[in-house]
Amino acid sequence: TDERELDDGLAAFDQLGREMAETNRLLRAVRSDQEARNRQERTLSAEMQTALKQATGASQKALQAAKTEIRSSLLWTALTALLIVLVAFSGGYFFGQQAGTEKGQAEGYQAARDEKAAASWANTPAGQRAYGLDQLGNLDLVTQCRGQGWRIERQHGQDYCYPYLDVQQMVHGWAIP
Repeated sequence: TDERELDDGLAAFDQLGREMAETNRLLRAVRSDQEARNRQERTLSAEMQTALKQATGASQKALQAAKTEIRSSLLWTALTALLIVLVAFSGGYFFGQQAGTEKGQAEGYQAARDEKAAASWANTPAGQRAYGLDQLGNLDLVTQCRGQGWRIERQHGQDYCYPYLDVQQMVHGWAIP
């Protein structure tokens, strides 16, 4: 029985050794696989970092090109708008000056004609009498038929200004149509 126990113990020990050897072999395989995965991850990480750097560089170049294009577009837009404003201002100034000159000349000519006609009439006897009435302050009273002793009568659709009859039933004055 001792031998048998010894054989059983050796067999168990031998079994334990095989299991430990298998466990060690499995551990080495796991470590080897783990190291291979770590190498792959480092390789992938390095490749990803390289790809990320390339993508970042490309996007920065594209962004810089877009900024340059936008600046150029804005500059051309601003210059075009300035040119349009200058052309519009110049055209408005030119046509406005032309219209203003023509209108000013027409109004000036009309005023000169009116002044010339007024001056000619003022030199007539009627104009001088009107001026004399105006100097006395009576011209407005006569033309508006206001003042003591005057009345307005409507005849044939028009107003006439008449003085009242005096005590002797005499009419003094004149009709103003």
